[in-house]
Amino acid sequence: MKWSPDELISFVAKVLYEVAANGLTLDYAFQKVKRNWRSLQSFKVFYDVSFDAVRHYYFLKFAASKLFGSSAMKAVAKAWFIYRADALLYNKDLVTRYKKRLLKRALARPEEALEQLEGLRDNAVEYLSVKYSYHPKIVSTLLSHLPQGEVERLLEAGNATWIWLRINTLKADIDKALRILEAEAEVEPHPKIPFVVLLKNAKRPVQYLEAVKRFLAIPQDLASIYAVLSLNPQPGDRIIDLAAAPGMKTSLIAQLAEGRAKIVAVDLSAKRVSRMRHLLKNLGAGGFVEVVRADSRALKTRRFDKALLDAPCTSSGAFTKEPAVKIYPRLEDAPKYSKLQKALLKNALSLASEVVYAVCSILPEEGEEVVTSVGAKAEKPLGDLASSYRGEVGGRTFPHVHKSEAFFISRLRE
Repeated sequence: MKWSPDELISFVAKVLYEVAANGLTLDYAFQKVKRNWRSLQSFKVFYDVSFDAVRHYYFLKFAASKLFGSSAMKAVAKAWFIYRADALLYNKDLVTRYKKRLLKRALARPEEALEQLEGLRDNAVEYLSVKYSYHPKIVSTLLSHLPQGEVERLLEAGNATWIWLRINTLKADIDKALRILEAEAEVEPHPKIPFVVLLKNAKRPVQYLEAVKRFLAIPQDLASIYAVLSLNPQPGDRIIDLAAAPGMKTSLIAQLAEGRAKIVAVDLSAKRVSRMRHLLKNLGAGGFVEVVRADSRALKTRRFDKALLDAPCTSSGAFTKEPAVKIYPRLEDAPKYSKLQKALLKNALSLASEVVYAVCSILPEEGEEVVTSVGAKAEKPLGDLASSYRGEVGGRTFPHVHKSEAFFISRLRE
């Protein structure tokens, strides 16, 4: 069934409201609005536009106030159509006609709104927040730790999306998996990691590629892969993965250890543990991992050689994958998470001689401050990581450097 531009704008306005006013993730907001919408043959265009509008929300809100004298969600969605529709919608005639209709009622021309944006340059936080569409708290946090030029490059890069694929050598060798993958997609090998490729173009969405459906190639962010590489799993190692669900990193541990390490994966939630077992089986790692339901803060067991702790956090570094983070970053939850992270890390150090600690966060309260609080020697585990905010107690991944989410990663030894 056909949709109209008015209908698209109404739908997107509702999604924006659910994200900005109610703090929902994009997918939850989209599904909530979709449930109450009329049936359409495909909602893909509506999803893609909703994603793009959430990603560019602060700019669109500013532009809407200049063009329509309003920052209500419907005005924001109309601003999306004026500035972004050409990039996403295929029917150029429809876009041109509807833009003309919108601009007839506008109080200013689109270029005039852009000129007014440049007038914000004297306030770096406000200017960068509006130009690149990030919550001001994200911008001010980054500016307190990095030079302004680098922050601007980071924010600009964070508005891109990269799909990294990890070749799953537990299921097939690299050459075979690549042949199947390259029959449907164009990929670019990572310059240093032989089992990782960047998806450049594909005939169909990534989840429908044959290699992905057969678990020969697995979508996994490069920052997540770096966390496991920092652990350097080897055959014969005894490794514990704490707060391990959903198990993607656990499966990579098994892959890098060639299925010859003793691996225990721990998570507190019965539901997540069940899903992790299922995923590990599908990925070919089920026979190499013992899955345990337990609280990783209090677990007492035999000693391991290595532990991985990808700790629960604010996910403030996930903006390349989840655009709602840019609107609703929940930085105020950092003290709560920091307390949990310290408890998890202290117990990890009681279980293993060497611990890799990782968080998807831009905040030092969840990174540098956590690893320096536990009395262990903390270091940057890989040369490819960017420097941490405070010395060499860890490293960071950034979208403008690594084409990845923003992670903090540290290796600790007592």
